[in-house]
Amino acid sequence: MDTILLAFYSALLLCAAYASVNGGRTGKAGSAIFILATILSAAAVRMNPHWAGTSLGLFAVDAGCLLALLILALMSNRFWPIWALGFQIVAVATHLATLSIPDVVPKSFQALLSFWAIPILWVMVVGTHKDLQNKLGLERRSRA
Repeated sequence: MDTILLAFYSALLLCAAYASVNGGRTGKAGSAIFILATILSAAAVRMNPHWAGTSLGLFAVDAGCLLALLILALMSNRFWPIWALGFQIVAVATHLATLSIPDVVPKSFQALLSFWAIPILWVMVVGTHKDLQNKLGLERRSRA
């Protein structure tokens, strides 16, 4: 297994664990969305391992993730799902671009899609941390 892929999987599990423990329902749902999307993406990449042209399987996974994040953002009172939704919109837009430019360079396509996975995890962790700080601050103020 590639070192970068192993690092991503490790980061995904650590971020998902942090958000699941500290993020309430939104953190658990977001973690589940990202873990499921990662598993399904790995299966979709096996269908088109050369990244030549649009990968319809990967497009379906990313579109499904977009829909799940939209529902999460609409049902949550947290801000981080909105940011994650924005990053996922860019990932789906990359797929749409490959439909109009079918001879895209495979490495560029892979890099563009892979890039957004890290900011999405970062937003989930930072947003969960800020929500936790806010909750603890409110509890301290109510006791004082």
